[in-house]
Amino acid sequence: MEINLKPCPKCGREVELCGGPENWQPTFYDPDSGGDPYTINCECGISFGWFYDVEEIVEEWNRRVEDV
Repeated sequence: MEINLKPCPKCGREVELCGGPENWQPTFYDPDSGGDPYTINCECGISFGWFYDVEEIVEEWNRRVEDV
């Protein structure tokens, strides 16, 4: 799946998709959940989401009202 994220609405920079099963490491408190939720983060400090479905977080992030 190709992931295309719109830039940050605050500063216009590229954002980063973080989390998910591939970034998860077991811990004493969470030994077997299989994945961290996905978040979208920007260098300017914006953090969005706590989704367990990558398609859902991308769709919600990219849903913007366009200037008319």
